[in-house]
Amino acid sequence: MLFRSLSLAIAEYDRTRAIIDGRAKPEGIKLDVDCAWIGDFCHFPVYERYDIAEMSFSWYVAARLRGEPVIALPIFPLRMAVHGYFFVRADSPIQSPAELVGKRIASTGYRYTVNLWLRGIMKDIYGVSPEQLKWFTNEKEGAGFEVPQGIDVTVVPNKAPDQMLFDGDVDAVIGAMIPESFQNGDPRIRRIFPDTRAEMRKYVAQVGFMPVTHVIVMKKDLSEEQPWVAESLVAAFREAQRISNELHIEPKRHSHPESVFILEEQRKAYGDDVWKHGFEPNRAVIETFVRYAHEQGYIPRRPKIEEFFVPNTLKL
Repeated sequence: MLFRSLSLAIAEYDRTRAIIDGRAKPEGIKLDVDCAWIGDFCHFPVYERYDIAEMSFSWYVAARLRGEPVIALPIFPLRMAVHGYFFVRADSPIQSPAELVGKRIASTGYRYTVNLWLRGIMKDIYGVSPEQLKWFTNEKEGAGFEVPQGIDVTVVPNKAPDQMLFDGDVDAVIGAMIPESFQNGDPRIRRIFPDTRAEMRKYVAQVGFMPVTHVIVMKKDLSEEQPWVAESLVAAFREAQRISNELHIEPKRHSHPESVFILEEQRKAYGDDVWKHGFEPNRAVIETFVRYAHEQGYIPRRPKIEEFFVPNTLKL
């Protein structure tokens, strides 16, 4: 095993903090860590700038099938309760995605990973396909993504999705970020579901996973020339997760005033290991995501999911 100095870009989450501060060290590797804003991993090809990086899952699967020099580790730093990112006007009669057929949906961009998940869930769970909706965005698509044929997308520059909602231009908003108006308590906007937590928990119980939105990737050449690097990284990220899990066991360590109740509720709803890494433990969520990516035109074919990951990490 050789010693390597490698660059890593990752957001600072509780589950990655031990990697960042050095408590979880990949054997044989010195990491030069760049802590970036979470959204950065959705806006440029991180594998061109860093040896290892967090990356938008939807951008990654498309880049991989385009033959770009990148490959993933079975490490998933970001999972999201995506049902919480679906909004309508407070006075709207709509209370389920099933009622959106023929309606207008706004988002910052069409291509984002959360949107891919929500469209897939709308079709699988609520029977509404993307072709049955009219889409409005306020930016042109990037990352080499082209809107599939049969999808009606109108670009409305310089107008935020929630402003489109307030002005009556659209009937609902989805996206990777909570609208600022909602965060500020604007009474004109609400989540689509009457009980979003209950809807999310029902979904996770049905499918058996929490949606993954980001993955860790590395330079393809590095994975082939020194495969031990991938194995060392997987072990380090698992150790970082173990450290994070230990901190979460005790409610007194949290700043949430109701942490004792929150932790009890979370364990009951999702179990003790929502953030598990590894290929086999995440087979179902990966297969679902790749299916959605193919159905929605992000990738031209639906390969075996093993193709997306460093081969010597598949059984770790």
